[in-house]
Amino acid sequence: MVDYLGEIFSNHSDLKSIILFFHLSGLALGVGGAWLLDMLLFKFSKGLITKGKVDLIHFISNFVFVGLTLLWVSGLLFIAYYYLYTPDFIYNPKVWAKIAVVCVLSINGYFIHSYVLNKIEGGVGKSFFDIFSSADIKRLVFISVISFVSWLFPIVLGVSKTLNFDVPALTILSYYAGTLFVGLFVANAIVFIVMLTLKWNTSISALKAKQVKNGAASRRRLAAVG
Repeated sequence: MVDYLGEIFSNHSDLKSIILFFHLSGLALGVGGAWLLDMLLFKFSKGLITKGKVDLIHFISNFVFVGLTLLWVSGLLFIAYYYLYTPDFIYNPKVWAKIAVVCVLSINGYFIHSYVLNKIEGGVGKSFFDIFSSADIKRLVFISVISFVSWLFPIVLGVSKTLNFDVPALTILSYYAGTLFVGLFVANAIVFIVMLTLKWNTSISALKAKQVKNGAASRRRLAAVG
């Protein structure tokens, strides 16, 4: 076993492949889990929150946590690998931009667990809009957009080999901030349209109910007169 590990560490390409495997696994778990969690929250917003739904949300969130952990561990291993074998890569601005994005992901993940999931867990038996106020929904949209964009961005950075050494980290992060801004604008526009549609449907339903009630009352009065 010791000889096998020694052979891996002596073969730089094998060692890098192993680190890359864990890195890609973390991305796959994180992206898949985070996007699925966003879709589940949207789907569950249409009905009552049940214990089964809460358990499913927690189950999926565990995949996101494992993915983020793998991303951190593999990222730090990559830095150690660069330091030992290819020191020039430590000065690659793209590496530090990616670390900054993962830091944002970690902070955002903390808020998802401490704020969003706790609220949902305490709202079993209630509707989504009983748990979250209008201000809460705006925060939820903000958190969801950060999650969606921040998980996608490291993938984009990973495949964009032309960014290596040529583009400053601040420039890359400005693109990241711009993508977040566009995502927030689009998401808020969609939420506004959905909320407006819900209010319109509620108003129509209330008007129809009132008309039915008034019609029934009129028929009763006519029956009494007759």
